[in-house]
This record gives sequence, C-alpha cells and structure tokens, in this order.
Amino acid sequence: AVIAIENVRLFKELQTRNAEITESLEQQTATAEILSVISSSPTNLQPVFDAILEKAIRLCDAHMGHLGLYDGEEHRIVAQRGASAEYAKFLGERGPYRPTPSGSIARMIAERQPIHIADRMDSPDYRDGNPGVIAMVELGGARTYILAPMLMEGRVVGGIQIYRPEVRPFTQKQIDLVSTFANQAVIAIENARLFNETKEALEQQTATADILRVISSSHND
Repeated sequence: AVIAIENVRLFKELQTRNAEITESLEQQTATAEILSVISSSPTNLQPVFDAILEKAIRLCDAHMGHLGLYDGEEHRIVAQRGASAEYAKFLGERGPYRPTPSGSIARMIAERQPIHIADRMDSPDYRDGNPGVIAMVELGGARTYILAPMLMEGRVVGGIQIYRPEVRPFTQKQIDLVSTFANQAVIAIENARLFNETKEALEQQTATADILRVISSSHND
C-alpha cells in the first residue's frame, strides 16, 4: 500500500514537472518566433504586433487581445485579434482616443505597471457607463483583463491587452509573460526607428557624395 501511495505521488510530481517543462518550452519557442519576425520585418511592425498578440492570447488561455500605441496624448489600437465583428467595428469607428482619467489606460500610464482586473463588470468604469468599457464587455465578451505597458526609456509608448470571457484571474506567470511580449514590441519599435534613421543617414551621405562629384566634374557650369 505504501509503495502504491509513493508511486502515485511520484507520478503526480512527474506530471507537474512535465507540464512546467512544456510551458517553458512553449514560451521560449514563442519568444524565438517573435524575434525571428522582428529580424525579418525591420521596418514593418504589423507582422510583429500580430505575432505578439497571437502568442499572448494562446499561451495565456485568453480569447481576445489588442495592442495599442500611445503618443503622449492619444491611445490608438494598431492590432487586434479575436474580437467579434461588432466589437471590431466599434474599435475601428472609435479610432484614436484620449484615455479617461479614471480608466485603466490612464492608470497604466501613471503607474507604468501591469494592470490586472479580475472582473471588468465590477470595475468603476463599467458602473460609470464608460462607452469603451461597456463595448468591451457587451460586444467583446470580456470579463477578466490584463493590460501590460510597453516602456521605452521609462515612458509608456503603448500597451498589450488580453481578455478572458469568464471571471478567471490570470496567474503571475501569465502577467509576467505578457510583460515580456510588451518588451519585445518595444524592441521592434526601436529597431524600426534605428533602421529608418540609418537608412536616412545613408541616403543623405549618398546625396552629398553625388553633389560633390558633380561639383568636381563641372568647374565652369
């Protein structure tokens, strides 16, 4: 009987360990795949944002996600996945918007930390009738919610939001994972900026060299 009890304990430990290894491998694979997309799309950020959302939703067992950019005044959704047709239409028609002072976007910008809301229907924004939150819940079917900031040199330049249709809080590992994906989005943005700056500098140097060549070959004209 003791041997049987010990066998069951060891088997359960092995199952738990295997699950942890599988989860770790999936996360590492997702990170590698996103970095591959970043390297293959140095100036086109859309494939990167789409890949990040797909991985975040799948690995965190969510049903919907958005990635938005913040320019210091307005927040703009640049990628979304899993939204219903009605909610996707709402997002498209709303366009860029200023975060409301009491909303989760404003809170993320102020705190520069992930925001985790267990039940969107139990939040002050929903009770106060915030149109964006009402649409998120009633058209998007969202209840539990994570918002992870994209930080560049200490300032918020955007955020990743993922949702579950039921009240089921995310684990700390999942919150950390979404934050990792947010960091990768920032890497992609910075890579694109540096690539464009280098390209522009090379174009200017080439133009200058071309003009100097014309000057040297046209002394009198």
